[in-house]
Order: sequence, then structure tokens, then C-alpha cells
Amino acid sequence: MNLSRARTIFFAESRELCDALESALLDRDLYPATRDTFDLLFRTAHTIKGTAGVFGFDTLVRFAHVMENVLERLRAGQIPLEYELITLLLQCNDHLRKLLDIGESEVALAPDDLAEAAPLLDQLRHYQENEEIAAELPVKNGSAQAQSVATATQQGSGTSSYWQLTLRFHPDTFRMGFDPLSFISYLSRLGTLRHVETVWRAWPTLADLDPTECFFGLEIALESDADGERIGDTFEFISDDSLIGILPPHAALTDYRILAQQLKEKTGESMDVQIRRWQSRNALTEAEAVLLLSAPQEPMIEPTATMQVPILPSPIRNDSHPDDKLKAALPSASHRRHSESQYVRIEADKLDRLINRVGELVIAASGTSTLVQQRQDAELMESVEIINSLVESIRDDALTLRMVPIGETFGCFPRMVRETAHQLGKTIRLDIQGAETEIDKSMVEMLADPLMHIVRNALDHGIELPECRRLAGKPEEGMVMLSAYHDAGAVVIEIRDDGKGINREKVLAKAMQHGLLQEGRVLTDQETLQLIFLPGFSTAEAVSDLSGRGVGMDVVKRSIEALRGVIDINSSVGTGTVFRLRLPLTLAIIDGFRVEVDGATLVMPLDMMYECVEMPVESMHQNAKQINVRGEWLPFVSLRDMFGLPIATAPEYVVIVYFGNSRAGIVVDRLLGEVQAVIKPLGEIFKSLRGISGSTILGNGHPALVLDIPQLIEHALRTERRRLQISGNPVIPAVVEH
Repeated sequence: MNLSRARTIFFAESRELCDALESALLDRDLYPATRDTFDLLFRTAHTIKGTAGVFGFDTLVRFAHVMENVLERLRAGQIPLEYELITLLLQCNDHLRKLLDIGESEVALAPDDLAEAAPLLDQLRHYQENEEIAAELPVKNGSAQAQSVATATQQGSGTSSYWQLTLRFHPDTFRMGFDPLSFISYLSRLGTLRHVETVWRAWPTLADLDPTECFFGLEIALESDADGERIGDTFEFISDDSLIGILPPHAALTDYRILAQQLKEKTGESMDVQIRRWQSRNALTEAEAVLLLSAPQEPMIEPTATMQVPILPSPIRNDSHPDDKLKAALPSASHRRHSESQYVRIEADKLDRLINRVGELVIAASGTSTLVQQRQDAELMESVEIINSLVESIRDDALTLRMVPIGETFGCFPRMVRETAHQLGKTIRLDIQGAETEIDKSMVEMLADPLMHIVRNALDHGIELPECRRLAGKPEEGMVMLSAYHDAGAVVIEIRDDGKGINREKVLAKAMQHGLLQEGRVLTDQETLQLIFLPGFSTAEAVSDLSGRGVGMDVVKRSIEALRGVIDINSSVGTGTVFRLRLPLTLAIIDGFRVEVDGATLVMPLDMMYECVEMPVESMHQNAKQINVRGEWLPFVSLRDMFGLPIATAPEYVVIVYFGNSRAGIVVDRLLGEVQAVIKPLGEIFKSLRGISGSTILGNGHPALVLDIPQLIEHALRTERRRLQISGNPVIPAVVEH
């Protein structure tokens, strides 16, 4: 059976488990140092080890097993969770990720990859009672074999010196992506398979036969020094749906009888047949078999304490056996599996194709609406209106599929803050708020680097050393906060610190020193702070491993602008700094508003529009790019001026737009109405084009440019400030609140 899909799921889920392990090690608020947290750590490593074994990743299994031993001692209260142990477990977690990457790429382990585990194992040795763990992982030549030696603590009366495995697979085993042969293959690595027998259940007629249904079970005799827990791990991911019975060597006769009773109860198999089956392969003597067969039938009893691994009973479907108890158990089992299936994994490419199809559907629906309006057919217009409503609903639902919690992006910062603070000799606490805020998945990867640069600068430049904070009357522990929230059709991400703030005079001096600012130019506070985003700008006194080379912040600004976002900075000397990133909710499909300039159609994002008014020519400020709207002066930008077009002869209109706390007017020729716009990128050659964020196809098949409202607002405010500075007017327009 092809297990490629199961392998893909294994790697994805294992990486999620590694992320969960890291979060549990770092977040003491969500995961306090209690037994529940330690159990979670142990189960995570245990699950990775068990699943890796099914797919034959022996090196990963052995390394995870060593981690598991230490975590077992941790949850048993034998060792404390100290800073050094957390650091070691984080490094081991990183090595697990590396082994996963190597396994997924299907390349051979390099000597350096194997040698990398040696120092980790040496450190783990100090946390284990048994220091003979060097052989747990091949360090140089990969020839050492890892085995955990354990035998039954109390021998029963059974004759067999082998482990007896009774397996009855669920009918959906194949459909769930599991191959029973992979279990046999893994068991062969734990020891020698002395006996393997196939047990078939009743087949349906040929007409009713489903080739994807599993009709068989296995009886296995395994000679192995492995303990029962390790053998049981082989079947961890099917134990909820299949019946797995594991009896240790020399198990008590009572345990054989319990297993035979469970087989009868769950699958309807005869106890006599099963006992004779064990006898035929010398697991039981003739006398023991007769003794079990002659014993009176008793209700189900509990396993004795001599069993290394308890029998794991689960409802198993057997359509050929009319057992009332079995049929009664089926609905509850089905309901349980349904309730647990809250999420479905979908490949990113499939999701992107769906969004593209929805985009084409939106364009086609818009074209149909245009044709219907031309024909003025009332019944057809009503039908198209219903279709457009459904298309809009499909569009909204499809876009929500692209939305993912921003916590996935925030998840890498606790580790980075912890290690960077230790490197700098500082004590810093990271607070994360609004991790559940959703953002377009296409932005997630593009946000990681900009946020990393800003947070790293806050740690290095913003937060003071403990002694400096103490002298300033601050707590020695600094604070960096990452928060996200939705605001007016946008996602706002704030990076806040309680450090020393940004010294504006120092920023201006550095800008003049490096020739980044013209002499005599007067800047507002916001413009001064924005200088830190210029290429080559740095206020660091010395170059360090973290910063000081003048690179990074300019990349941050370009990356955010590429996402059609803006960055604002607020800083107070001695108090701290706030970087505020404002980004659109989605980059795919928007509700737009069509306007016209010199016969060309343009589209504005509808959620950034405030109102539309006629151009108040009589109230235009003398020689200024400001208009008076009901007593309020607003800066504006004329698209005709921006595009170098002649002055309009007909009356114009002003579309008042906003982004964040800023407002401005955009002067256009005509207002055409709403439209659903599928945004298409302009291409590499137009990536530096200002004021335009993309293009779209209208319902009539004609292209239209999508205006970049944040950039146009910034242009309007900047133009008016420069005009006022040139005229000598000390009054500079501030941000206009909406």
C-alpha cells in the first residue's frame, strides 16, 4: 500500500508537536511547572517517537527515546525543570526538527548530522539514572543498535517465552492510511518474528465487496527484549479503533482467558477457536488449553497485575456477526470519531486554486450583471441578483479559508526573546496578546522577518541593562509586548517595549552625519522617527552580532509596503517605543468602488472610503492642496495632477478616504459605483510604482488599476507639509482624526 500520504501527514503533525513542545517549555503562564505540563512534554516526545517507528526512522526513534527518558524522570519529580534543562530540551527539539527535515528529504544522514547528537546525549546523561545511553544513537558510524532491555516483572504460568500479539484491525484501517505490513516491519526491528498468522473474518458477497476494507487480523509471536510499552507504541495510532492484545512471555493463564473473552465480546470470534490457535503454535500446552476450555464461562474480568501492557479493547465493526452489543456500540464510536474530526488538512496549492476559481467566478458574475443591466430584463435581473448574492457569500467563505491565526507568526518569538536576552545579559519578559487574530495566510511568511527585525531592535537598543533600569527607577525586568487586533477593515500589529525610547536629536544628528538628510530641512516628530527606516541608518555605537550595520529596518519598511501596509512609530524618551503596523485583511478579493479619471476606470477599496462630495471650488484654500469640508480643512491629492493630465473642464468629485487615524481627499472626475475586485499583481517591473497596489478585471472585460489608499494619503499629507515649510507657515497639518 502507498504510504506517501501518511508520511506527509506524519511530518506535518510531528512539526506541530515540536512547536507544541517548544511552547510548553517556554510559556510558564500557559504551561506552569506542574505534573500536567510535564505529562504533556512526555506525551509529545513519546508520540513523535512512536509514529517515527512506524515509518522506519530509526535514528529519530532512538534520539526521541533518550529525550523521553529524561522527560519521564521530570514528570516523576526526580529532576527539576531548571533553566539549563529547558535550554537542553530546546536544543534537542531543534535536533528533532532537523532529523524530520532529513527524513522528509529522503537523504542519508551525514556524519556531521550524527555527530551533532553527541554533545546533546552527553548532557542528557547527567539527567538520567542509567548513564549507559551512548549506544542509544549512532554517533560516528551508525552501527550501534538501540534497545531498551526489559522483561516481565512477574512470570505467569503460560508456556510461551515469546510476546503474544493478537491484532484485529478496524475495517477502515486502509482508508485511514495505515498498512498492517508496516507494523510487522517495525516489530521485526524489535526482535525476531517467530510466528505470523493471518486471521480472516467473514467476507461479503463479491457484489458487496469493498477492496478498501480491511478483512483480516494477525496473530504474532515475537521474540524480543523490548518492554511492553515499546511494543505497544507500535500500534498507538490505531489502538482507538482496532483491538490490540499484547501478552508478555509466560503470561498468566488468566490473561489468555481475558483476551479470548474480549475477542468474543468485540468481534464474535469463538473462544475455543482462539485458545486452540494459541495451542497450535505452542503458546499454551495441551493441559493449559484444556484447563481454559473446561473453565466455566464467566463475565468479563479485569486483567491481572502481572500484565506488562493492558489489553486495549475498542469497538470493532463486524458486519457479518449479528451481535446486539456490537451494533449498539457502533453509533457512539462513529459519533466520537466525528466529533474529534474538527479540522481537515488541505494542501496550500488546492486552497490557492480554489481562491483563483472564486476570483474568476466574481469577475464572470460582474460581467453577467453588466449585460443584464443593458437589457433591462426584470426577471433576469432578479435572478442575477440572487446569483450575485450567493457568489458574494461564496467569496466571503472562501476568503475565510485563507485566514489563519497570527499566533502562528508570533510563536517563534518566545524562544528568540529568551535566548537573545540571555546573550545580552538582560532580563526581558515577552507578552503576547491577540494571537487568535486572523490574517491572510499569504501575509504570514512575509511578516516573519519584519517582525523579527523590530523585536530584535527592541531587545538590543530599546530595553536597558538591569542596572540601568534600576537607576532609572524601573523594574530590572524589561517588557516587550506583541499584540494584534482588527480595526476598520485592517489588521493592526503592535510591537511595544518599556525601554529608553528613541532619541530624536540623536536620530537627526546621525542622519545629517551620513548624508541622509538635507541641511535645514524641518521634520515633524513622525518624519524624524521614520528616518530609522532609511537604508544604512543606525544609531548603534558599535556593530554586534545582533545589529549596528544599518541594515534591516529599511527591509522592514519595504516588506510592509509590499503588503499594502504602513508603519507608524510612537516613542517617548525614557518610557518606551511602539511600532504600529497596519495591514489589509486580505490581498485577494476586495469590495471596491469604481471612479473615473480622464476616461480611465480606477478602483478604491470600499472599506477605506468615508464619503463622496462634490469638489467645493469656492472653499479651496488659496494656493493650497486643502479643501474645506463642512468647516474642516483636509489635504487632498488630484489624480489628474499625479498622472500629468490636463485640468478638468467638468465638475469634479472628492472621495474622502481614511487609513488608521489619517484622512485625506482624492479628486476624481466621476463616481461609477461599487464593484467586487479580484486583485492581480502588476508584475516585477511595476513593483516600485507609487499609489497603485494592483490591477483587476472589470465585468466588461476591461482592466482597471487599484489605488493604494495609504500611500495616497501619505503623499497628500507630505505634499502639504512641504508647501507650508517652503512658505514659512509654522502651522503644519496634524493627523486628522475621523
